[in-house]
Amino acid sequence: MSIDIFATRTMLAAIAQMTPARTFLLSTFFPGFKQFASKHVDIDIIKGKRRLAPFVSPVVEGKVMDKRGYTTRSYTPPYIKPKFASGAQEILNRAAGEIVYVSGQSAAERAASKLGEELAELDETITRREEWMAAQALINGSVNVVGDGINDVIDFGRAADHAVTLTGNALWTDALGDPLKNLREWRRKIIQDSGVSPDTAVFGAGVIDAFLASGKLDTALDNRRVDLGAIDPQLLPDGVTYYGYIKDVGLDIYGYDEWYLDDAGDEQPMMPVNKVLIGSSRSRNAKLYGMIQDLDAGADYAVPRFPKSWTRKDPSVRFVMLQSAPLVALLQPDSTMCCQVIG
Repeated sequence: MSIDIFATRTMLAAIAQMTPARTFLLSTFFPGFKQFASKHVDIDIIKGKRRLAPFVSPVVEGKVMDKRGYTTRSYTPPYIKPKFASGAQEILNRAAGEIVYVSGQSAAERAASKLGEELAELDETITRREEWMAAQALINGSVNVVGDGINDVIDFGRAADHAVTLTGNALWTDALGDPLKNLREWRRKIIQDSGVSPDTAVFGAGVIDAFLASGKLDTALDNRRVDLGAIDPQLLPDGVTYYGYIKDVGLDIYGYDEWYLDDAGDEQPMMPVNKVLIGSSRSRNAKLYGMIQDLDAGADYAVPRFPKSWTRKDPSVRFVMLQSAPLVALLQPDSTMCCQVIG
């Protein structure tokens, strides 16, 4: 019995077996994962105060306290559906790298191979968009969603003072700048505002370069974790460098070198070169996925990726599309800070 390689279930199984693109910001600061069988996602954001239970005399009535409040925000995850179009010649002709005459590949085998390559590439573009969304949420506390038929801002309500811009003598490149003092203050602020203890700081390329050149950071870093093998930089995702642990601040320091193409086709750094991100790898922040809005999805509407394929008869073209409705959500928005520390 032959298998239809373009059947939805077959393509879903192929996607499930793929190794996803490794993404540092997503995997570090958004450890949670959940799928929703609805177009909208409701998020309860709690910003409770550290209240003390009131004293009373044992012979008087107990004191009624206000319950801790929360804010419910409803978001519509942005929709993504990139696709490829393949003509008959792309399947019938020799594939790139295939040896003429001796490959023995049939047209069906070429089609199956091409389908796998196209699904992997489409999945990679969606994953890179998710990483971009994670970066925007961490940097700005919000994500601008702009595309064909959509122009929206997803605002997670992070406190305005969790975005800091240093100036003058406070800049870390200035001789009077005090980065360790800043990091301690920002870490305490995150703990005070969110109750979450940050454990990770990501330095932009310009920030880490300036510190390595000045020697300010070298004396504070404890690199023994690398030497003892607890963290092996060779095992970190591509573009990520572990620089060490600052004891008196309680943060692991990383550099992240990754880029993306913006709408104008220009390459931009995923992590701004002049900024520092501070957050926790143990926060409640999560990757959320909304319903797939496609009649062909059937019972598979609550999946991170939904593949679809169809043909056009004249001219003969096959389309392969991958759909997703991701929301990279700051469920604890005040558990992160983004600070511009160099000019």
